[in-house]
Amino acid sequence: MTRPLAILQTCFSASWGGLEMQALELSEGLRDRGHRIVLATQPGSRLAREAAGRGLSVVRLNVTGYAHPVLAWRLHNTLRAYDIDIVHCQHSRDLATVVPALHMTRKNLPLVLSKRVGSYILKKDAFHRFTHRRIGVVLAISDVIHRNVIATTPVPPERVLTLHDAVDTERFSPAHADRFAVRREAGIPDDAVVVGFVGRFSPGKGVEELLHAAQRVTQRHPEVRFLIVGEASHGEESYGHAIHDLAGQLGLRDSAVFMGYRNDVPAVMASFDILAFPSHAESFGVVLIEAMAMGKPVVSTNCDGVLDIVVDGMTGIYVPPKDAGALADGLERLVTDPSLRRQMGDAGRARVLQLFDRNVQLDLLEEVYYRLLKQC
Repeated sequence: MTRPLAILQTCFSASWGGLEMQALELSEGLRDRGHRIVLATQPGSRLAREAAGRGLSVVRLNVTGYAHPVLAWRLHNTLRAYDIDIVHCQHSRDLATVVPALHMTRKNLPLVLSKRVGSYILKKDAFHRFTHRRIGVVLAISDVIHRNVIATTPVPPERVLTLHDAVDTERFSPAHADRFAVRREAGIPDDAVVVGFVGRFSPGKGVEELLHAAQRVTQRHPEVRFLIVGEASHGEESYGHAIHDLAGQLGLRDSAVFMGYRNDVPAVMASFDILAFPSHAESFGVVLIEAMAMGKPVVSTNCDGVLDIVVDGMTGIYVPPKDAGALADGLERLVTDPSLRRQMGDAGRARVLQLFDRNVQLDLLEEVYYRLLKQC
């Protein structure tokens, strides 16, 4: 019988997006399985606050660059104090501090790296050979990231695995969803067709195209409402203000509702009829599997890691990135066809249960952890 593990998760990011949210969800999921989790992250970050609020042990280290010998020593002390069995980095940049900390220990602790963002530069110089040599397994969240890791890093192909991000299909389930609660909070009529967006306001997320598509759709179908959930990331506040200004310029004050950041995403998605996912490029797309788990059809750009998730014509509709007209056409097709919405929503839920359920992915992750520990 396998024993519970003491696992250090690291994510030294000050932002708040899919990467940080997955680090939190993964930590909580492992904790709920009986493992002892310590999360090392940036002081003052939302990740630190959210993790502490969920009862996780949090170590705060101001890791912002690459050369941190003092912080590496403090991290080494953390490894000893918590008697850590395995280290799992959620961000590549963490390696510059984590690997020196591991070299200070006498224990041969296994190291796992989750890779969620692709690289356009080669990382096969002496520095990256030093940091990546210590990695036991790289977990790529999609096939496109898997290929990118092999092409750009010195990690041998046999140490690279694809392990998709996952969703709690009990929490994200249409079975116990209230379709009307968030609608009424947002002042949206019960019988409106609601197109939803969930994500951060950041260049490349396609929010501008979504608003232009919203203008076209609502001109032809004034009963449609757009429910936009999210906010700007740290350092991108001016961009967030520009998005709100654009909605006003396009005459969307009555048809587009901005709700800011929400931590009750299942309740929010229950109010949707359709999810719009207009990103220009994505290594995966957790929001897609969350919406599909809720039985919602999606209109998504056909980019990168999204291709692992959506089946065009079956669970959703693909459109080209940066094309507001095509996005509007895809949304309108679902707006006008309730039967197709139901059909795609049911197929999406079934696909998530098969491929992206959190318990299935946690089983696979635990297998990786225990296999690495046997090799040490």
